[in-house]
Order: sequence, then structure tokens, then C-alpha cells
Amino acid sequence: MTSTRSSTSASRLLQRAGAVLLGLIVAVAIMELALRAIEASPWWRVLPAVHAQFDGPDPATGYAHRPNVEGLWIRENRARVRINAQGLRDRARSDRPPPGSVRIAVAGDSITEALQVDESDLFTLRAERKLSSRGYPVEVLNFGLSGALPLQQLLFVAERGLPMGVDGAVFMFAASDFLNRHMRTDTVLPAYVDRPSGDMEIGRSYRERLSHRMADRWPGRLFFFVVDHSRVANAVYIRTKQGLTLGDMGKAPQPATGDGCEELHENVQRLHKLWVDGDPQWAARRVDRFLADIGKLLDGKPAMVALWGFGLPKAACVADMTIREQVVAKARSEVEAAGIAFVDVEAAVLAKMGDESGFQRLGGFGSRLGYGHLNPWGHEIYAQVLAEAIETRFPQLLRRQGAASPLKIQ
Repeated sequence: MTSTRSSTSASRLLQRAGAVLLGLIVAVAIMELALRAIEASPWWRVLPAVHAQFDGPDPATGYAHRPNVEGLWIRENRARVRINAQGLRDRARSDRPPPGSVRIAVAGDSITEALQVDESDLFTLRAERKLSSRGYPVEVLNFGLSGALPLQQLLFVAERGLPMGVDGAVFMFAASDFLNRHMRTDTVLPAYVDRPSGDMEIGRSYRERLSHRMADRWPGRLFFFVVDHSRVANAVYIRTKQGLTLGDMGKAPQPATGDGCEELHENVQRLHKLWVDGDPQWAARRVDRFLADIGKLLDGKPAMVALWGFGLPKAACVADMTIREQVVAKARSEVEAAGIAFVDVEAAVLAKMGDESGFQRLGGFGSRLGYGHLNPWGHEIYAQVLAEAIETRFPQLLRRQGAASPLKIQ
């Protein structure tokens, strides 16, 4: 009798468990279908959606875009995003450059990556079209990667750009990036690590992380297959990643408040210590090593460093403008001494705008205009700056093709 009752209880328990499991499966299936229907509908810009997971572990750069991934981006502004076959946030490219063309890689962080706008609005592609319209057979490749620091940008171009026949490279990053702790700590990204001998080497201890060790094995491949093909699984994965980010890495610059002198003062004081005084020493050493590595890792190809973060030039901030000029002059001197072209991004953008009143309109979307990443208008201004910088700083590449006369640059 006892045995019969136990068997009946176990049977009921299994039935209930099966019913719960079936309910979960049906619920997940309904959510999956709903999310996919939203993506395919005309209302994908306003209804609840999940953004795709575009990157993954990469042994050379810590993380990088995964080739041929497509999906939505829903933060700040919604856009359909496609990563091409070479793992770039860019239009479709061939593995090797078309005959007679010049390829220039533009590396940067989330500002260059620009997941918030349509592909056609990328300032790299806008610059490419401007140069092409003047008769230059130039391809401007987008090597933007959210949160990428200078060394990561360089390795990204060296690992993926050189095999694609890149002829030159532009690196866009904040002048303060060398103060980031991830420039000397290699647990997440490649970094310049100090050794007992006093020398520095590129360290990659992040390769020992479980995610990296599993990435090329069947569990890692299965994981990303599920994330790429299930919107529900992707939503769960994104949720688990929250709180595990790199802090301010990849964060879009925010507009100044008040008259802007406070922000300019803070920027120039910190950057004066780094670029002029060489303080802290560990950061100054990494500036020197990075500039030296550009020539080595790119096989001597022409390069340009476009720095931002000095603060927007403001005539009203007389004392701080003097310090800003000293910092920019020192940075320019160091960069050009290494045989690398230099651009002060904020000054070049301001020259295009004519005055500072419209500067904040370059970033943000809708009700958040002025706060965040570049909007299409911002990409247009950056494209003008980039096209002119390429034309004037890389004349040896463009002259090789016998193209049009140079543009004027401020």
C-alpha cells in the first residue's frame, strides 16, 4: 500500500514538473516570436526590443567584433547594425583592396564605432564618399570598437587591417586615455605591463579567463550560436553582463555645463601633468612606447593620431586657453617627433562649426540632444574634418594615385 502511494506521489510530482517545464517552454517561445516580430515590423524603433551581442573574446585585442553578426542597437538611438565579414562595423569589404585603391583604417572607441546611427551615416563612410567625389580611389575603413584604448586600437589594426592591405591608419582617442588603469593592467585588455627588469611588454593575461579559454571550443561556439539565434537568450546574457563593464570605458563625452571654463580647467590641468610634466611617470612611459609601436606594428606605414579631450577651445577662458595651447603643442611635438601626423579634433571641429554655440548639437538624439554619441549631423562634421585630415596629412598615399588637388584645412 505504501509503495503504491509513493509511486502515485512521484507520478504527480513528475506531471507537475512537466507542466511547469512545458509552460516555461511555451512562454519562452511566445517571447521569442514576439521579439522577432517586433524586429521585422515597422515599429522596431519604438516597441520593446533586445540589442544584439556584436563582440566576443579575441586573443589579440581582448575583445572584438564577431564577423557577420547583425541585429539592433537600442541605446540612445535605435539602428540596425551589421558587422561585416572582416569583423568591422562597416560596409561590406573585400579581403584585399581593389586594384589601384588606397585603404586607410580609422580606429577609435564607441564614437567611431557609432552603433547609434545607420551605417550610411558613419563619419568614416561619409569621409570616404567625400574623397571619392574628388577623384581619390580611397577606402576609409571603420575600425571603431567601443571602449578601445590606444594599444587595443593599434593591435586591432595590426591584426585585422594589415591582412586587408591597409596603407595607412588614423587613431582617434582621448588625450587622457593613457591614464586609464587598463593601459598597464592586462587582466581585461592587452596592456603595457612592467617587468622586474624595468622594461615593458605587451601583456595578455586575460587569455587565462574562462571566456577566452572556451571561446574557440565547442562550449564557446555553442554559447554564441544560441545568443545569436535566440533573442530571449541574448536578453538574459546582456542582463548578466550588467555591472561587469569597464566603468567609463566607451562612455560618450558629455557636454559642458555653465560657461565651460570649469570643464576646460579640469581637463587642461590633468593633461598638463601628463603631456608636459610627464606625471604620472608610468603613463608618460606608455605614451612613448605607444608612439614607438605604431611604426613597428604597422610596418612603417603612414599614421595619424587624432586626439580629443583637451577641452573645447573657449576665448573667454584666457588662462586655461594658454595652458591648453601648451598641452596641445607638447602633444603635437611628441607625436610628430615619432613621424606621425597630429590632429587636435576639438579645434578642427570648432573650425568647421565657426563658433562654439552649435557644438553640443553634434551629439545626442531627440530629447537628449547634446548628451551622448554623435548624431548624423555630428558625423557629417567629423567626416569633413577626417576627409581633410586624410588629404593633407597623407599626401604621399593620395599622390601615388595622381588624384585631385588638396583641400584647404584650418
